[in-house]
This record gives sequence, structure tokens and C-alpha cells, in this order.
Amino acid sequence: MKLTTVLLIAIVMQVSAGSYAQKISLSESNTSIQKVFDKIRAQSGYDFLFSRAALKNARPVSISVRNTELKQVLDQVFQGQPLEYTIIKKSVVVSVRETSVVDRVLNLFSATDIKGQVLDENGRPVNRASVKVKSTGKVVVTDDFGRFTINVPDDNAILVVSYVGYITKEVPVTSSLVIVLDLNQNKLEEMVVVGYGSAKRKDLTGSVASVDVNEIRNVPFATIDQALSGKAAGVQVVQADGSPGGVAKIRIRGGTSLLGGNDPLYIIDGVQMQIQNRYIQSAAEVVSPVESFGLDGGDNTISGSFARGLNSLGGLNINDIESIDILKDASATAIYGSRAANGVVIITTKKGRFNQKASLDANYYIGQSSPVKEKLLNRDQYIMILKEAAQNLNDVRAAYTPPRAPTALANSILNDPNYFGTANTDWLDLVLRNGITQNADLSLRGGGAGSRYYTSVTYNKNNGVVKGTDYTRLAGKLSLDNDINSKLRFNTNLDYGYTTNNITNGIYTQALFAPPTIEPYNADGSVRTISSAENGSYGFEGFQNPLALLTAINRANSFTLIGSLAGEYDILKELKFRSSVAVNYNNYRQTNYQPSTALISASFGTQLLNGIATQAQSQESNIFYENTLTWTKEFNENHRINVLGGTSWQISRSSSFSASGQGFPDDVYLNNLSSAATTLPATGLSAQNSLLSFYARANYSLFDKYIFTFTGRSDASSKFPAKNRVGYFPSGGVAWRISQENFLKDVKWINEIKLRASTGRTGTQNIGDNLFYTLYSPVSYAGLNGLSPNQLGNDQIKWESTLQKDAGIEFQLLNSRLHGEFGYYEKSTSGILFPATVASSSGFTGVTANLADINNRGLELQIGGDFIRHKNWQWSGTLNVSGNRSKVKELSNDFADPTNPKVYNYGSTVLKVGEPVGLFYGFTNDGLIRTQQELDEYKASFPTWASYYPYLGIGDSKYVIDPQLRFMKSEVIGHAEPKYYGGYTNNISYKNFTLTTLATFSYGGQISYVADIQNADLSQRTNKGVRILDRWTPDNMDASRPRLVLGQGFSYGTASSQNIYDASFIRLKSVTLNYQLSKDLLNRLKMNQASLYVSATNLFTVTNYPGADPETSNNPYSLIGGYSDSAGYPTVRQLSFGVRLGF
Repeated sequence: MKLTTVLLIAIVMQVSAGSYAQKISLSESNTSIQKVFDKIRAQSGYDFLFSRAALKNARPVSISVRNTELKQVLDQVFQGQPLEYTIIKKSVVVSVRETSVVDRVLNLFSATDIKGQVLDENGRPVNRASVKVKSTGKVVVTDDFGRFTINVPDDNAILVVSYVGYITKEVPVTSSLVIVLDLNQNKLEEMVVVGYGSAKRKDLTGSVASVDVNEIRNVPFATIDQALSGKAAGVQVVQADGSPGGVAKIRIRGGTSLLGGNDPLYIIDGVQMQIQNRYIQSAAEVVSPVESFGLDGGDNTISGSFARGLNSLGGLNINDIESIDILKDASATAIYGSRAANGVVIITTKKGRFNQKASLDANYYIGQSSPVKEKLLNRDQYIMILKEAAQNLNDVRAAYTPPRAPTALANSILNDPNYFGTANTDWLDLVLRNGITQNADLSLRGGGAGSRYYTSVTYNKNNGVVKGTDYTRLAGKLSLDNDINSKLRFNTNLDYGYTTNNITNGIYTQALFAPPTIEPYNADGSVRTISSAENGSYGFEGFQNPLALLTAINRANSFTLIGSLAGEYDILKELKFRSSVAVNYNNYRQTNYQPSTALISASFGTQLLNGIATQAQSQESNIFYENTLTWTKEFNENHRINVLGGTSWQISRSSSFSASGQGFPDDVYLNNLSSAATTLPATGLSAQNSLLSFYARANYSLFDKYIFTFTGRSDASSKFPAKNRVGYFPSGGVAWRISQENFLKDVKWINEIKLRASTGRTGTQNIGDNLFYTLYSPVSYAGLNGLSPNQLGNDQIKWESTLQKDAGIEFQLLNSRLHGEFGYYEKSTSGILFPATVASSSGFTGVTANLADINNRGLELQIGGDFIRHKNWQWSGTLNVSGNRSKVKELSNDFADPTNPKVYNYGSTVLKVGEPVGLFYGFTNDGLIRTQQELDEYKASFPTWASYYPYLGIGDSKYVIDPQLRFMKSEVIGHAEPKYYGGYTNNISYKNFTLTTLATFSYGGQISYVADIQNADLSQRTNKGVRILDRWTPDNMDASRPRLVLGQGFSYGTASSQNIYDASFIRLKSVTLNYQLSKDLLNRLKMNQASLYVSATNLFTVTNYPGADPETSNNPYSLIGGYSDSAGYPTVRQLSFGVRLGF
């Protein structure tokens, strides 16, 4: 600064003192010195020349003058400041004052210790807050009571107090100092976790959403994926069903893979985790009478229930989580390369605190769950519709020429008073219950000067609303951080969890169709067998007494361990090296036993096997070795750079074993495999793959308003052939903090506006191992061993690659009362791997190849506001709305249907070029036949009608007929993809009360209500839903559902547009009321915190969907399918009460 002064003097060449007499008027209190300079310049015309570094230690100014000369005003302003000034012509040059030897001696004797306390906005102590002396830079941190002691040079010293999430405050020292911090309303100043590091939100060029953990910690969500619903734009969460601890389907900006998974990559304390279905195929499978009619696979009751009931995140305790950040675009995710095409969810758990004595936190809640049930016919309604259908059958037969005699069955229904018996069975009441949930967790945290620790343990028991189902979790955490010296640190982290799931085997589904006129038990108390003859069905359809399945065992035990050990060394102040080794280990055990009373699926239908069992086990270990070098340099206030470079090696090993047997002497005690009369062939698998990666990221900030990010990663995966083994995933992003420009800087109502754009590539390698090899499996025949073709290799397969483009604007207005962001994205995935058909002469059924291209594009809006900011009242809300549009761009011609090579059928859904994913495929219902003319015309267009609907008449359903085939036309009948979806979170606080609500919504999507297919007719005499009551009769000719004729159905074993419904809804997802005990009471009780809370979930849903829940998925892992309501497990409504204590 001395040099600056000399140069300015040389340039100006003159000093004018004659103009000092200009009069100034000021009245300021604790105002920054720069603002005082601005006001003096406005009145005097003098320019102030200074650097920001010079003002870094300046104290706030308090001054009151009127019509005072400039020099006198400046003398008062600079009094007590570590600055001095020189007036040169019309400029005031400000420089740092040099401290003399005498001043240093005086400062030594005038130094004193100041004691104080730092509190938050609610008056609670703030632990680990930073307290710095502005002039000297000396720093201390507060203890667990928010107290501190610091040495200051004199009584005029200024303290700078800061804490993450709060506004930094400068305060002059006093003898007894109590500092109350205010929450930082500027969201762009928040720290968010990104790949291999963290950054301020204002410095991001990518799209990153954060979830406020405080909004979900008192809601009784069993797993963290359920808690993400409605919390972030672009993140669609669909709970598969009401299974306790069950999985949620999560899609970030649409799906990108047909063969691999579409769930995001989870990073838990730096360790990667991929969601997967660990179910091992069981011989003890049961037919689903619902899904067989929807063409989504009838023999999948057990496998489907496990897919929806198992959860890879089940071992993680929500109360251990510190933060959740969701990376959505390539600028944010490309650092994870081949595993990031579906987005990344970074979960950071809690750590200990330095210089804090041990603190104990406890949380307990108990709740009750009740099922949201389907509405079924009671006994009287069931008898009424059955008699009506029987009478219609006899009438139709009598109208034939020549007339046909009534059927014996119809006559029995109409005339035999004993046909229906006396039973009045409520099957749902027999298989459902109110479930009790209990959760308890304890955590201990603290630390010393160079170490900190956090440990916790939790127990959760969730009894399902379907009898025989429950979820139990025992989990814990241990985190240790140690500073060996000022340069070397070690971090140890361990998350472990043990879960037990008792999963349904279709009891609830069977209860939907069991006739209410049938007794559930025999006279001797044994479970009655309901034969196909009793309900007019075929054996292969799988209808049976639901109680026959009640003693079954379908249990999954899973142990997960996520651990890491890392060392950090500061090579230089700006250069840090980090090395870590981590493990993600899972051990899974599965036990399936279907009792002797159960009908088991077989190639020809169903059969009784006197008990059948499967016991299986698998284990998987993923070991990660990572080394990173990080250089962070702030050259000055205008130039800031962060560069990260690293390498990673991952090796994954897995193995599984399964054994089965049938024929057991007892269903309760002797059901272990050792008791089986017949042992079935065992299976065993093992696999290994590895991934070698190199990555780098550079982030540069120019003038704190122009931000550039460049990321690159290369992955070499053993899952691909040598020539296609390496994939490259670059990305680039730019951001412009336009609010920092001069033309907006002084606009008072604008706090922050940032424009951002990015592009880059990510990939997917979440596929099976060794797909490029031709494989053979061992077989035995006539006592001899041999090999059988198992897989046709394809040495041309390559990476699935996703090109992402993203643009958005982030803003904060009106003193940060209004904040949000609006964004546009486009994801184009090419070379999607999928099975293709090959010539049968090859000896193989198919081969995996890069066949398809899918595009996703969409808009996202997230906007929040602080409506009321008052000492006693606070009210805030956040709304997010997203819309995704997918489109199949390319599809291989090499599929089984050569007449339509651009279409791939998968059950009731279809992939079609030029159309979105999630298309429903089937017959288009054309309403009811209401006149004789319509009947004659329909029969003429459909010459084979009598083979399918022998009693076709007025009041029956009709379908669109293909004029070429003269048969019911198969075509697209619905779209599962919603037009938009989102959520709204509302927070209201009054004194010690806080009310948090979450509403979620979806609009424009459709769902296949497969359980409703059988509610349209009486092709079987199973029970029906109440919607069948709205059938056509001569007195109800405006009905939308067909007339009832005993034995005649219109489903024809496939989906139709009649069963595709609008799945739009608005749901009150959760409501939580929390009461925090007062500060005075806490002090008397010697407690840090104590709160009581009550929470409810799924309170009500506004929808036109006729089923129990429009938000469900029969296959949460699939992108092609998974859009059906299979009624496998009812949605639950839960009410819980809890207490949270801290000591």
C-alpha cells in the first residue's frame, strides 16, 4: 500500500488542501467502513482508493456529524482503525497503518481475555462456532455450552463469529458478551457435498438438490429412499407397495437402461452402493391370479413380493444422516463416470465434534399402521350378482333358435337354497391387521482437541398389516477422526446393519378373490381347500384359500457393512493428499417354504406338493482403493481455483448357492431341507469384476461471478471386451453470477441470480459379468456329465453412454425471502444393452447387444419462500414441480416379431420407436353394445366372435376391430409417464411448536389396474370388487361396465383400455407436529434438548383412480414395465408418537 501511495502521488503531482473545507453530514451506527466511504463520496465527490484486503480488519463505524469539514470527518472515521489515509487531489488513498514498536508494547499490556457465549436463533448454545479477533486473526471455537474465552489486543477489538448455516457476525468486545447468530437465509452460501469434496452452492455449475434432514427425522419412514418422496425437483419416488421396509422406485430425470438398473448411485460416507434385487429364484413359487391376467407374469408372487419388499438401503438409520445431496446433471455426476447416468445421491452421516464433552441423544417412537383396503362385495352383494349372472345365462340360452336348456350350475345358483351355504367370511379381516411399529436409537458424540467420535445403535420393529409379514432392523455406526498433527489426519467410519424381512406370498391377493360364502376352515379346524370347481376357475389361474399360505415362510436376512479408513496429509497449505480403502459387504440369506396346503406353480398350472422349500445364500464384497490430490488456491479476491485429481480401483466378488426340496412330514417344525423326501437340483454361482478409474476436476472462479468447471474420468471395466473396455466421460460447466455485475449489484431486492449451463457424458455398467463370452453350463444325463450352451457371447458390446445437457437459473430475492431455481435438461442414451433374438439353429435363445437409444428431456422448477420471519412466528414453504418426456429413438430390427421390427412387447407394456417408455399395449375397449344395430355391425366385423363370446349381446363389451385381421386390434392403450409430478413442504413454527407437512402429487400418468380386470365379468365365480355393481342392466343402461353372464368374460387374458386408469393424485404424505421444551426447563433438567412429536403418513389421497392407491409399482427395478397395480400388498396409513432427548 505504501508503493501504491507513492505511485499515485507521482501521477497526480499536486496536493490540493484548499478543498478540504467541504461540509459533510453523517449519522451511522455500526456501519461498515466501505459504506461510510460511499456516503462521503456521494456528498463530497472524493474518490476512495483501497484494496479489499486493506479493509479486511476494519472495524464498524459509528459517527454523527452535521456540516463538518471533510478532514474532521475522516479523522473520526479512521480513529481506532488499523488504517490511515492520504488525500491526493480529489482522491482519498487508504492504506494499512504500520504498527510501531511503542504501539506493540502498549498492545501487549492492554491485551485482555474476553469471555462470552454464542447462541442460535432459539437461544440454544452453538457448539464449535468459530470466534476470531478481526485485527490479529486469532481463532478459538466454542464448547458444547457455546462458551469461549479469547485474548484480544484492546477494548476496541472486533470479534468475527461464524458457524455453518448462520450469518457471520462482527461484534465489538464487551465485558460480558452474549452473541446470538441468525440463520443464513442465502441458500447459495450453503455448503453441499459433491463428488470427492464439497463446495458452496454459489460455486456450482451443475444441478444439485439438497434434502433438509430436519424435515424427515421425526417421520416414521423405515428407509431413507421413502423419505425422498416429493423433496427434490427431477426426482420421482414411487413406493412399490406397503410392504414393511419395502423399496421405493427412484428415477432421477428418467431412466437410461433397459437391461441394467435405473436407480441412482448412492455414495454413503464416500463408499459407493448400487441398489439391486437380491432375490434368489425359489422352487417354492406361487401363482398370482392377478398378474396372470395382466400378462406381467403369473408365476411371480414370491419373486415379485421379494422385489418389492427387499431394500438395499434397509440397514441405514435415518437419524444417523447429516446431509443428503442429489447430483443430477453431468457437471455434477461425471466425476463418477460409468455409474452416474442415473444420478447420484450422496449421503453423509454424522461425525463427532472437537473440544466437546460427550453428549447423549436418544429417540423413541411407537406407531400403528392400518391398511388401505380394496372395497369388495359382501355376502349379500356377491349372491345378488351371481344370481343375476345365472339368470342372464339362462335367458340368453333360452333365446337361441332352437332354445337351449338352462345349465345345471345356473339352476343350482338360482334354485338351490343350500348352494351358498351359511358362511359370511370377511377374508380381508382374516389376513389383515393393524401393525405396530417401534423404533429406538441412541447416539453418543464428542471429542477432544485432536480427535472426535460418533457412535450410535438403533432398533426398529415394524409389524406389517398383512399377517405373517414384518421388518426388523438392528443397525449402528462408529466414526472416529484423529488429527495426528497439524498436517496428518486419519478418519475411520463404519456403518453396519442387520435386517430381517418376513415377506408376503400373496395372502392379500388371494383374499381379494376368495368367495365370502365359503368357510375358511373345515369342521376339524384345518384350513379348507378351495378347489377350482368351487369358484369356476382353472387350476393354472392360481386361486386358493389365502389361509393355506399363512403358515408359509418367506424370510430374508441381510447383513450389510460399509466401512472406510482414510488418511489425509497436507503437503502444502493449499495441497492435500488423501488415500482411502473402503468396503461394501453384504451377506444375504433367504428361506422359502410353502406348506402342504398351498397350491404351487407348475408348468401345467398348479399342484399340491406336500410342502416345498428353498434355502439360499449369497454374499457380495466391493472393495475400493482411492487416492486423490487436491489443490485449493485463492490468489486474491478475484481468482480462486480448486483442482482434484485421483485414481480408483474397485474389485467386486459375489457368490450364491441355492438348494431345494419337497415332501415334508410337517409344516411347522420339520420343514428344514434335511426333512425333505425329495431333494431337488442345487445351483451355485460366482462372479468377479473390477473397475480401474482415473479422474480429474478443475473449478475456477473469476471475480467471484464467472465460474468454470471441467471434469474428466476414464473407466476400464472387466465387464466389456478388451477393445471396448475403456470408457471416457468428460463434462464441462459454466455459471454466471449475474447479480454480481454492476448493473444489478445495487438492486436492493435482488440477493443472488446465477445462470448455469453444462454438458457431458456419463455411462452405465450395471450389467452382468462376462456377457461378451460364450458360456456353457454343466449338465448330467444318464449318469454322465456334459456341457450345455448357456450364453452366446458378443465381443462387440460396449458402454451405454448418456450425453447430458443442462441449463438453469438460480435466484434469491427480497432479502432471500424468495428463492428457487428453474432448469431444463436433456439426456440422450445410446447403445443401450438388451437381449436380441438369434436363429434357433445356433443353439442359443438370444444374445445381448447394444440395440436401443432413449432420450429424456424435461423441465424442473423449485421455488421456496419465507412468508413470515418473526421472533415467535415463522412460516416457510417449498414447492417443486418436474416434467420428464422420454422417447425411444432407435430399436434394433432383430426381434422376434418380424412383422413389426420397431416394437418390443413386454407383458402389457411395449417399446416403440418415436414413443415414450411406459406404453400400455392391448385391446382398445369401444364401450358397450347398446343397440341391436351395434350388435349386428360388431358381429359382422368380428366373424369369429362366437368362439370367444358365445353369448354376445346387448350390454356386452366391444373392442376396436382390426379391419385387416378382422380380430380385436392390439395397439397402444395408455401412457404411464406422468406429465408432471412434485411435492410441497410447508413449515410453520410458533414459539416452541413446529408443524411440518408434505404433500406430493402427480398428473397425467396412467396405471394398469390388473386386479380390476376380473371385476368386469363373471368368467369365474371368485369374489369381486364393488365396481362390478355398476354393470349394465335393463334398468341401468348408461352403465360403463358390461352386463353379467355366468361363465362369460371379456378380458381374454390380456390388458385392455378398460383397465387403464388415470393415476393422477394429490396426497397428504406426512404431517408432523413437534414441541420443543423451553430453554429454562431444559436448564433445570440439565438437558441439551427435549422434544415431543406426533407424526402421521398417507393421511388422505385425492384421486379419480378406483383402486386403493394410484402410486404403486409391481416391478420397481424395470424401465419397460413396473406400471401396474397388482394388489400384492396394501398401502398403509400410519400414526406415531415419539420423544427425542439430549444430554
